[in-house]
Amino acid sequence: MGCPPLLTPKGQASQKMSGRGSCPECGSSHVEEDSHYSQSHLVCTDCGFLLTEGVLTSTRSEECFSQAVRYSESTAEVKKPCRNQIQGQMRVRDLCRILRVRPVVEDTASELYLRAYEHPSFLHVTLEKKEALVGCCVHVACRQHNWPLTMSTICSLLHVEPTLFSTVYQQLVKELNLDIPTLSLLDLVKTHCDG
Repeated sequence: MGCPPLLTPKGQASQKMSGRGSCPECGSSHVEEDSHYSQSHLVCTDCGFLLTEGVLTSTRSEECFSQAVRYSESTAEVKKPCRNQIQGQMRVRDLCRILRVRPVVEDTASELYLRAYEHPSFLHVTLEKKEALVGCCVHVACRQHNWPLTMSTICSLLHVEPTLFSTVYQQLVKELNLDIPTLSLLDLVKTHCDG
């Protein structure tokens, strides 16, 4: 069984739709399907009320199964990540693997990087700042999961100036309203002595 044609042929009356209910405007049960360009509407033949105004189908298969799609959904673009965002996420994961952090820390850092990258404060910044942002996201994730790590360690791994790193770090914490637990000096010394 094939799909009905998208357009009603010229001069052909629209088909009577059974089981479509009644018109909410006048209560009439005379509701017909009328094709307007490639969009089908349910119309009351007594008062002219459009029962499905603004409903589109986005693919031919949806039209076969009468699946209605709202206009805003049919025109919304799927935003694909840009090359710099993908590279930044890979840098976050690589840095986490170099530091040998737990997978939960890596996931937190990656999610944080995505949030930060989409924030207006970090959209149009230099690549140096985006590199520092990678380190800041890893640092924040480590602190949130009680993984002792200093800023200087990340700065030396990424070859980022400490002043730039601290500026981006403070901006990240402020803009994303992050809660960063304090670092225990005892844990830091213990980690340093063990490593």
